[in-house]
Amino acid sequence: MDARLGDAIIGRDHPAGLLRAELDRAATSHGGLVLVTGEPGIGKTTLVTAAAREARQRGALVLGAACWDSDSAPGYWPWVQVLRGLQRSADDWAVARETAEPALAALLGEAGAGGEQAGRAASWAGVDTGTDVGDREAFALYDAVTAALVAVSQQRPVVVVLDDLHWADPASLRLLGFAAQHTWFERLLLIGTYRDAEVESGEHPLRPLLMPLVTKATTVTLTGLSRDEVAALMTRTAGREPDTDLVDEVHRRTGGNPFFIEQTARLWRADGTGGTIAPGVREAVRRRLAQLPPPVVETLTVAAVLGREFHRQVLAACAAAPAAQVDRLLDRAVTARLVVARGGGRFAFAHDLVRETLYDGLTEDDRRARHGAVVRSVDDLAELTERLIPADLARHAYLAGPVLDRARAADLLVAAGRDAHARLATDEAVVHFSRALEVVEDRAQRVRILVEFGEVRWHHAGREEAVQLLAEAATLARTLDDPVLLVRVALTVHRSRQVETARSVQTAELVREAYRRLIGEPDAAASVGTLIADLITATETIARRGRDDEALTFSLWARHDTTWGLGTAAARAALTSEIRDVARRTGDRETELWATSLRWVALLELGDPRFIEEFTAFVAGGGQDELARHRVAATVDSGIIAAFRGDFAEADERFTVLSDLADPGHAEFGFMGHHLHWSRLLLQGRFDETDTLLSGLSGTDYPYRELLRAITAAERGDGETAVRLTAGIEATEIRYPRPVSPLWLRLRAQAAAASREPGRCDDARAALAPHRGEWTVGLFGCDISGPVDHWLAVLDAAQERWDGAIAGFTAARDAADRMGSRPWSLIARAGLATALAGRGQPGDAETLAALRATTTREATALGMVQVLDRLAGLAPTGPAT
Repeated sequence: MDARLGDAIIGRDHPAGLLRAELDRAATSHGGLVLVTGEPGIGKTTLVTAAAREARQRGALVLGAACWDSDSAPGYWPWVQVLRGLQRSADDWAVARETAEPALAALLGEAGAGGEQAGRAASWAGVDTGTDVGDREAFALYDAVTAALVAVSQQRPVVVVLDDLHWADPASLRLLGFAAQHTWFERLLLIGTYRDAEVESGEHPLRPLLMPLVTKATTVTLTGLSRDEVAALMTRTAGREPDTDLVDEVHRRTGGNPFFIEQTARLWRADGTGGTIAPGVREAVRRRLAQLPPPVVETLTVAAVLGREFHRQVLAACAAAPAAQVDRLLDRAVTARLVVARGGGRFAFAHDLVRETLYDGLTEDDRRARHGAVVRSVDDLAELTERLIPADLARHAYLAGPVLDRARAADLLVAAGRDAHARLATDEAVVHFSRALEVVEDRAQRVRILVEFGEVRWHHAGREEAVQLLAEAATLARTLDDPVLLVRVALTVHRSRQVETARSVQTAELVREAYRRLIGEPDAAASVGTLIADLITATETIARRGRDDEALTFSLWARHDTTWGLGTAAARAALTSEIRDVARRTGDRETELWATSLRWVALLELGDPRFIEEFTAFVAGGGQDELARHRVAATVDSGIIAAFRGDFAEADERFTVLSDLADPGHAEFGFMGHHLHWSRLLLQGRFDETDTLLSGLSGTDYPYRELLRAITAAERGDGETAVRLTAGIEATEIRYPRPVSPLWLRLRAQAAAASREPGRCDDARAALAPHRGEWTVGLFGCDISGPVDHWLAVLDAAQERWDGAIAGFTAARDAADRMGSRPWSLIARAGLATALAGRGQPGDAETLAALRATTTREATALGMVQVLDRLAGLAPTGPAT
C-alpha cells in the first residue's frame, strides 16, 4: 500500500503525523514509548494498525499484541504474543534466542503440578529463601525480554504495538515500563493503546501502573471527529452522502466516535432511517445485531460467553449445533463485519464492544447456565480440551457458579493453577487456587487443595501464607473421619519442614496424631522419622490394595524423599523405576519425567554407567516439553553432567538458566543455583571465586555455608581452617538433612585427613567403608563429590597406609573413567601420584613420572589448577616426612 499513514484515516492527520515522527526517529536515531488514548471505538487500533503497516513498509520489524479482557488471562499474555510474532522471523528469533534463551521459551510456555518434584531438593534441604519473589523474578524476566528486543533492534528498527492496555495484567505493564525505561537510546519504538477515561478513574486497578507510564511517554489522545469528518465517514461507510440534519444528529449523539458512526451508517444504509441511532454504543450494536437472523445472534451470544476469541469447534459444541451450520452462521457474522477469522479455525469479535453488548444482555442466571454449558461440552468431548487453555476453562467453571458441580469447578481451577505454576506465572496460579478454595464445598477436597496450594506458595517464597494454608489443612483434616487424608497432610507438612519456620504447624504432634488414627497408639520413644516410615508403609499398602495409582505414587514419592544418604541408592533406583511404571500406566507424563531424572541420580551414585541412558532420556523428554519447569530441569541436569565430564564451558552456559530465568525466592532455583556455582568452581580449583561467592551469601540464601567453607578450605590445602570449621560444626551438633549428609561425610574425611588424628580417621573410615564402589552424591544430584573410594584413599594416605591408598586411588580413577568423569579421574590420579611418591618402592618413581606427565597435560587442558598445584608440590620419590 502506497498511501502514507493518515491518508486513509478520516480526521486523524495530526495524530498520524505525531506517530510518523516517532517512526522516523526510531528508524534513524532512537525510539521511545507512545501511548494512544481515547474512549472505546475512537479509532486507536485503526491508527496504530496504519502506523504498523507504514513501519513494516519502511523495513522495520513490527510485533503486535492485544490484551485480553479476562481475569483468567494468562500472565504476560501480550508479551507472549509479541514473542510469537518474533518467532515468525527466523533470523530475528535466532538473535533473540542467543541473547535471552531460555527465558523466552519459559515465557512462551515451551520450556509444573507444576514443579513439585523440581522443588524437592531445596525443600528437603531445609532451605528458607523467603525473599521478595515478585521483584526479583520480574527483573530477570523483564531484562531477558528487553534484551531480546534490543538485540533484534541492532539489525533493524523494531516496533512493538500493544493494544488495549487497560485489559493488561499488572506484570505485563511492569514489563512495558521496564522496557521503556531501559531502551530509550535503542531503535525500539513501543506503542500502546488504552481507554484513558476508564483507567484514569480512581477505581481502575491498573491506574497506579499506567499513570507512571504516561509521564515517560509521548501521548496521542484521540477525540471525536468533527461534523465534516462525521459526514465524510458516513459517506464512505454507507456509499451515499447523508443530509445535513442527519449529519448533525449523528454527530451530536455519537460524539464523533468513529465506531458509533460506522454502526449508525450501516443501519441507515440498511433501513434508510437515521433516527434509529441509539445514544450509547450498546444500543447501536443491538440495533445492528437486530438486522441479523436470530440464529446468527444466538451463535454470537454463545461466542460472547466463550470470550473475545474462540474456536469454531468449541462454539459448535457449546451451541449444540452441527459444525457445518455454525460455519454458515459465522460466515454471516464475518460478512457483517462483526467477527473476523484468525485462521486455524479461530475467530474473534471485530470490536469487543459487540461481545460486551451481547454478554451484558444476558441475565445473571443465563450467563451462569451458558458458562456451565461450556464446561459440560468439554467434559463430553475430550478433544475440546486442546481448544481451551486451562485458565479459560477455569474461568467458565468459576463464572458458572452454582450451576456447575462445585467439586468439578474446584478441580478445573486447581488444574489451571497447576498449569500457571508450571509456566512460572505465580500471580495467576494464586488466583486460580484461591478461587478453588472459594468454590469448594467438600471438606476433604478442601484439605487436598489447601495442601497443594501451600506447597505452591512455599516454593514461590510465600512462606507465611504457606504456613497458614498447611495449618488450616491440618486443622480441618483432624475434624474428618479420614485417617489416610490426615496422614497425607502430615507427610506433606513434614516434607516441607514448615515446623522450622512456623509454630502454627507442629509436625511431631501432627505426625503422632496421624499415626494414632491410622495405625494405633505410637511408642512414646519413637522418633518422628520412625513414625513417618511406618505411615508411608501403611499408606502404600492401602494404595496397593485399593489399586489407587495416585495414592500409590504419593506414597512412593514420600518414601523416596525420606530415603537419602549413602547406601540408599539401590532402594531409590527401585522406587523411581516403579514410580515411572505407574506414571506410564496412568499417562502421567510429568511424573514419568521426574522419576527418570532422579533415577539417573541413583544409578550414578551406584557407580552404574547406565546412568547416562536415563539422563539422556530425561534431557530428551524434558528439554522438548511444553512445561517450563521440565525445560529448566533438563537444562540444569545437562549442566551438572557437563561439569561431571569436564565440559566446563557447556556447564557454565547451561547454568545461566538459573540466573536468567529463576528468581532467588524459588528454593529449587536460588538454593540450587548457589550450590551448583560453588561446585562448578571447586572442580577447577577457582578458590578466590568460591570465597567471593560464599561471602556474598546469607543464611537465607544458603543455610550450609560453613559446610562449603570447610570443604573449600580442605580443597585449597588449608587443613588448619578445615579442621577448625569442622570442629565448629560438630560443636553446634547440627544434624544435616539426609540429602546433605554425603557432603558432611566428605568433609569428615577431609578434616580427619588434615588432622591425621587416628580417632577422626577411624570414625570417617567406618562411615565410608560400607559404601566402597559408590559415589558421594547429595542434594538430589546437585552435588557429585566423587567416588567413596577416593575419600577412603585420602584417609589411608593421611595415615601413610600407602598400599591401601594406592589401591583406593586406583579404584577411584577407574570408577571415574568408567563413568566418563575426567575431573574426578584427574583428582584421583593426583592422589595416586601423592601415594606413589610417599611409598617410594622400586618401580614407583617410573610409574609416578609417567602418571605425572599425563595428568599434568590433561589437567592443563581442563584448567584444573588445584591438580597442577598438587602435582608440582610432590617430591619425586621417597616416603612423606
